[in-house]
Amino acid sequence: MAGDTLARIGTVSLNPAFDLTIPLERLEPGEVNRAAATELRPAGKGINVSVMLSILGEPSVATGLLGAEDVAAFEAFLRPMGVICRFEPVPGRCRINVKVVETAGGRVTDINSPGTAATADAIPALQQRLLTAPELMVVSGSLPPGLPLGEWSGLMQHLAAGGRRIIVDTSGPAFGAALPAKPFLVKPNRSELAAVLGRPLVGREALLQAALELQQQGVRQVVVSDGAEGALFLLGDARLWVRPPPVPLTTTVGAGDAMVAGLAAALARGHDAEAAARLATGCAAAAVSRPASALPAAAEITRLAAAAHIERL
Repeated sequence: MAGDTLARIGTVSLNPAFDLTIPLERLEPGEVNRAAATELRPAGKGINVSVMLSILGEPSVATGLLGAEDVAAFEAFLRPMGVICRFEPVPGRCRINVKVVETAGGRVTDINSPGTAATADAIPALQQRLLTAPELMVVSGSLPPGLPLGEWSGLMQHLAAGGRRIIVDTSGPAFGAALPAKPFLVKPNRSELAAVLGRPLVGREALLQAALELQQQGVRQVVVSDGAEGALFLLGDARLWVRPPPVPLTTTVGAGDAMVAGLAAALARGHDAEAAARLATGCAAAAVSRPASALPAAAEITRLAAAAHIERL
């Protein structure tokens, strides 16, 4: 479609949401809590990736399943950023996820709703839209209610058969069901990787061995995020542990998605392993420290990327 050729990266969100972020000093359960300025914005993991890509100067095609009543709101949010919207509408509205950010202790409480059920023809219709999708595709987020794992796995195989490099960021059974498609890159966190392998991953060496197992299954690149401790990057033959510089926590909304966006941009630009790890880390650090109701700045991403500490394993 016209304009799509400008985008080297596509994002797929099967269960988008509106994120309601509520910052307050400390959450007192059962009491009246006074919040600072709240934020309600279109979100979902793939949506968040497209937003961060726009900050990095990378146009993207945002697609997936989206409640028909909310298509206009998502397009009004994304199009001014240069994001090309190609959503497949489904009946109903998006879910609302609540993020309570306690500024005094850096704790975040997430309350996520299940979302709009997928209709029987939703995935075949989406596959038709993906026939003209970019070569590099980010598929991320949870699955909507009613979507069988077989259809999800079939969607991944459909993308792989089209010769696309797939970046996967999901969890639980959906993560395991995506692996047979041999995605180019996966980005679980420590607990998500432990769950798919069925064992605890204690310590850095256990994490490294688990990531190597995924590479042996055909995943080219594996990135495992570990919160404030940093992240493990297995990018080709490079094995890196990268710690972000200290930043004030204002939100955790979209931190992992920001890292995925940095990885996707680095792949599209042909960055080497260290440059890719720095960009991904800078994006994540900027996302968690962004001002309330504002997006991270490109200059801040560059500064934080340069300040990241890289250790070769």
